Parts: sequence; C-alpha cells; structure tokens
Amino acid sequence: MNQPKIDTYHPGTILPVGSHQVRIIKYITSGGFAQIYTVEISPPDSFCDSNIACLKRVIVPDKPSLNTLRAEVDAMKLLRNNKHVVSYIDSHASKSNFNNGSYEVFLLMEYCERGGLIDFMNTRLQNRLTESEVLSITSQVAQGIAAMHALQPPLLHRDIKIENVLISKSNQYKICDFGSVSGIIRPPHNPQELQYVQHDVLKNTTAQYRSPEMIDFYRGLPIDEKSDIWAIGVFLYKLCYYTTPFEKNGGEAAILSARYEYPNFPIYSERLKHLIHAMLMENPHQRPNIYQVIEEISKMQNVPCPIVNFYLVTQQQKHKMVQLQPIPVNTLNVSQTHPILQDGKQRILEQHSSSPMIDHQLKKIKRFH
Repeated sequence: MNQPKIDTYHPGTILPVGSHQVRIIKYITSGGFAQIYTVEISPPDSFCDSNIACLKRVIVPDKPSLNTLRAEVDAMKLLRNNKHVVSYIDSHASKSNFNNGSYEVFLLMEYCERGGLIDFMNTRLQNRLTESEVLSITSQVAQGIAAMHALQPPLLHRDIKIENVLISKSNQYKICDFGSVSGIIRPPHNPQELQYVQHDVLKNTTAQYRSPEMIDFYRGLPIDEKSDIWAIGVFLYKLCYYTTPFEKNGGEAAILSARYEYPNFPIYSERLKHLIHAMLMENPHQRPNIYQVIEEISKMQNVPCPIVNFYLVTQQQKHKMVQLQPIPVNTLNVSQTHPILQDGKQRILEQHSSSPMIDHQLKKIKRFH
C-alpha cells in the first residue's frame, strides 16, 4: 500500500483520545506512519502528575498491523505506572478517513521533558559519563525491564538500546518503544517456523544488540529473558564507550563468538567490566537474570537492591501450591494427619525451596565480588 500523505495537526487543535480531551501544543517529529506531538490533556494524569503528555498518532495500513499495534498498547497497559517505563495514559483506534482500509490509532503516554538518553550522551562527548552515572542509568533501565520479566508469563522487550530510553522531568530514566515486545520464542522446528522467526527477529530487533541465539537459530536455543540480558550488556558497553562491542570486531561473527575488546578510554573499574562480560556470555544459561544484574549494580553503588527477587518469590509460591495439594492416602499407605508425614513433607519442600537455575546463576554472579 502506498503511504498516504498525513497532514500534521496545527497547535490548538482539539481531539478526543479515549476518555481524555487533547489539545495539540507542538508537533515534534514523524517517521513512517507515525507522528509525535506534545499535548495538553484533560483530565491530567494522576501518575505523571501533569496535564502535559505525549501523543503518538499512527496510520495503520491493515488489520494485522492494527493487531501488532494493539499488542504494543496491551504491553504498555501491563507496565503502567512503573517509574522506569514510559507510562501509558490512554488510547483510541478508528477507521481512517483515507478510504483504503487503513486505521488511525492515537496513543497517549507520559511526556519525558528532558528528551532522549542519546541526546544527553551527545552533550557529554568531551566529558564522558562517570562510572556512577553509568551504573545509575543502567540500574533504572534494568528495573523497567525487570517489570516485564516479572510478569507471568514474562514479556521480552527485544529492542533495548540507547535510543529507546527517555529522561523525565525529575531525571528518571525510562525504557520506551514496546513495538517489538513478545513472549518467549521457542526454537523453530521446521523450515516454515525458521523462516517466520528469522523474519520476525530481523523486523523487530536492532542488529548490533542481537544475541547469538537471535542470529544462529540452529543452536536450538529459545529467545527468552536472557536475550534481553545480552542487549543490556551491549547497552552498558555503549554507555561506557559510545560504541557497541561488536561494531569494530567483526559484526555477526564477533557476536556469535562473543568476541570484543574494551577501549583504553574512558577508564572504568574491573568490576564493571566483569558485569558486562557476564551479560555478554555466548551461552545464555551462563548470563545472570535481571534481578542478579540489578543486585550486582546495587552492591557496586553501595545501596539496597531496589526490587525483590521475583524469581525466588515465584518459586516459593509454586511450592506453597504444592503444599496445599492433598496427598492421596492410598499412595502413602499412612494417615494424612500423621505428624511425622507432615514434618517430612515440609523438609522435602525446604530442600527444594530454590530453583536449580537460580542456584546456578548465583554461583556465577559470585565471580563479580
């Protein structure tokens, strides 16, 4: 379909978006089928504590594309009011006026007054970011990703990069752009699945941030939370050195073997480099999970970890469910109320109170200290 010419709204234009009335303040930018505006909204958003918001207007060419955008909106709703995620406010979709089967979608979200992280980094070309700044930014972005990984089932961002982080008026760093969000993707089992997954990855991810399992599907590995961890490793490296680790070291071939070097400048601690190294392990099973990343950064900052270990909480909840399940008397050949049986069952559950994967990752993370 040929892309229609979309006129921009003039300042002062008033239109409804869901339950909000919107007044256009300023046109910001556009790309593809989307336009971005700053707007005044009524009523104000209670979480953002502001009547100024960001409006994304998208012309969607067909029903499948509308469903893709709906998935982005649904993801934002699940993550709403997290302080390290650009917050969803309202949305609205309708048939467009172009009479070609297209739709018009309005997405109202938090306005981040200080702009993009990439713009902030460009103000520091001469005076590069300190280790303290690097750790603070990475922790905040990782907390936004942790909110996605903590969902049941977990959501993957799949496009974590410098360009997808915005800075709020209160100087908080927030992950944005949920157009590539997906669930865990299992390894393809036939040529048709392989072609579909390859196309999906090429369309929804950024080349320099792709993990080895996103490039070589014949490894038979899923695309899961550990792929986001790899991207955070690339993100952290770029925060430090203003380039991605594999740009000058062989591209895809370097990614597949996790081959990269650390520049001599700026100078960062060995512990920070060890954290990058852990996230950029070729084998995803050897990478830490998002909680362990945030925990390690918190230790480096000498502050309490800002999130709970939701992996451990999930395991404990599962074991509580096991405890609540009745034990058939005929399979045990003893009374269900026998005190020795109950004590024994409790001891067995305590012995399995943590996941083997978590135990394995905790051993790995000790290398940082």
